[in-house]
Amino acid sequence: MKKFISPGTPCTPHQREILDILIEECAEVIQRATKGERFGLDEIEPGQPYTNAERLAHEIGDLQVMIDLCVERCGVNKDEIVRGMEHKNDQLIKYMQTEPDP
Repeated sequence: MKKFISPGTPCTPHQREILDILIEECAEVIQRATKGERFGLDEIEPGQPYTNAERLAHEIGDLQVMIDLCVERCGVNKDEIVRGMEHKNDQLIKYMQTEPDP
């Protein structure tokens, strides 16, 4: 059996580290969003100074830093990010099943 060899350039150790941290930050956003959904966005966990909404904002900020590093050091194209955002907005308009609360 012939072994598949990718024609792409392997990640450098620095790029791999950036991608690893990006993955971790995505997981932390997921975890905090889940806490907000489960306990409420205005809930303050005992021993914590911030609401779940504030903590979610902090995690999104951490994720944004990693996204910016992906653009700067991993060859991710900012125009493609914008294109992806526009596509997601179009999908949300088409498929979201709820309306914002008044």
